[in-house]
Amino acid sequence: GDSRILLNYAPVYDWMSALAHELGHAYHTSVMGERGRTSLQDPSPGPMTLAETASTLCETLIYRAALSQAGEEEEIALLDGGLQAVAFNVFYTAFLFAFEREVFAARQRRNLSVDELNALMVESQREIFGDALDPQTFNPLSWARAPHFFLEDLWFYNFPYAFGMLFGQGLWVRREADPAGFVATFDDLLASTGMVEAATLAHRFGIDLRSPDFWRSSFDGFRADVDRFEALATRYGKTHAQPGLI
Repeated sequence: GDSRILLNYAPVYDWMSALAHELGHAYHTSVMGERGRTSLQDPSPGPMTLAETASTLCETLIYRAALSQAGEEEEIALLDGGLQAVAFNVFYTAFLFAFEREVFAARQRRNLSVDELNALMVESQREIFGDALDPQTFNPLSWARAPHFFLEDLWFYNFPYAFGMLFGQGLWVRREADPAGFVATFDDLLASTGMVEAATLAHRFGIDLRSPDFWRSSFDGFRADVDRFEALATRYGKTHAQPGLI
């Protein structure tokens, strides 16, 4: 009934964040065990939707705590790493999700050639990134190096990371507003994973997952981080930092 974590570790921020992430999974499993449930794979609907909730919230707690204690030059590095994580977990995940969605739709009609898969991948990147990226940098073969696409019993693997990061941001705001009342409700949410829909669980926190406003508000904290990063980077004349070296 115990959770085990197998993880490399070095005394730097990146590895501390990774450990917090995995401890979040362990905590999720522990809470479920205390309520008589043994696996995140219990009957759904949709247990994967909230599979990264505790892990990404733990990352958020570490990130915000580190920012609150950092000097300005360390803060630049932390913000750089945090914003890269958002870019990867949300935007990178989004185009892979869009690609997978279109592949499933097309595969209902016929097999797809490599050229067709490449075209779908480029179109998915264009859909998500628009003019934020140079089209010459789009990679048509991104699908070929994503191993989860080749697992026949697993689909939309990336989705929980994007969902978890944005949902975790919303939960962090609720925790800051009511630290004392947060834990019991949060434990109940984790223990109920897969038993009712995610939107029903989120409603207990006053979060409406069906409203675009919630998802937009989740980006507010990240927008503030962008502004802070740009201000500090301008002040110190830096355009890139390496959070792993802190």
